[in-house]
Amino acid sequence: MSDDVFPLELFDNIRKHPENYRLLQRIPLTIPGVDRHFPLKLEEPVEEEKVFQVVFLDTETTGVSSENDKIIELGMVKATFSLDRKVILTIDRFFDSFEDPCKPIPKEIQQLTHITDEMVAGHRINDDEVASFLAGRPLVVAHNASFDRPFFDRRFPTLCDLSWACSIKDIPWSKLGYNGTKLEYLNLVHGWFYEAHRAYVDCLALMWLMHVRADAFKLLIENALRNSFKIIVRGNTYSVNNDLKRSGFRFEQIGGDKHWYCVETSLDKAQAKQKNIELLLNQGNVNFDIEIKEVCAKQRYKK
Repeated sequence: MSDDVFPLELFDNIRKHPENYRLLQRIPLTIPGVDRHFPLKLEEPVEEEKVFQVVFLDTETTGVSSENDKIIELGMVKATFSLDRKVILTIDRFFDSFEDPCKPIPKEIQQLTHITDEMVAGHRINDDEVASFLAGRPLVVAHNASFDRPFFDRRFPTLCDLSWACSIKDIPWSKLGYNGTKLEYLNLVHGWFYEAHRAYVDCLALMWLMHVRADAFKLLIENALRNSFKIIVRGNTYSVNNDLKRSGFRFEQIGGDKHWYCVETSLDKAQAKQKNIELLLNQGNVNFDIEIKEVCAKQRYKK
């Protein structure tokens, strides 16, 4: 954002009618040079409380297919949080690296990320540095882990057993009063802006959001700690696809396996959902199969 976009000529109107204006402030962590002062303390620790590490991770890629497209930037921010109070205590370290996909970056990706072929040329993410950054098996959090994890696991197969959480799906944003889940929107609601679509900066923006909305971070950690139950529906469900959508199911394809799925937080809820779907599909004379799979954080959001 350039310096000339702030309407200084409106100051008189702002003073007279402040209720008609809202101020946006750059997320402090994304101000150039702040990262040179890491580690930073956000909250005071409490004696004898349990602490754990979390890594906020984001990727920029050449496209949306983890099988055919490549990572062009990997960003990570490591923080320490209180496992007892579920609040972030310190921002410890950051990692940011480009990688040459060995093919031209599509124009639409360059326009979105501002990452050019020249910026990534000859660069490769250092596997040992990534493994060192993730030593100790911290919880990995991504804003849309279903997208980032398959890319990460494919690029770093020796690190595919990490525990993951998703700050979109593991936080009930609508119940918290929000009308969307995009990271920019969630920060804007609180008066914060940043330059989006660069991996490292997006990580900082997500970490900041989890700091200012500690209640959301608490829900994220609680959901990451408990197992969930994935109801998987396979078969010729075309005639009832809209009914499945209304029941909270989503379609996904993992390799050649095409199916609908829904995730519940308890086995009782999953079994109740299974019975409802079985009744729906039997009425539609659909040839189907339903499976309930218990999923922990190490398995969640995998392809």
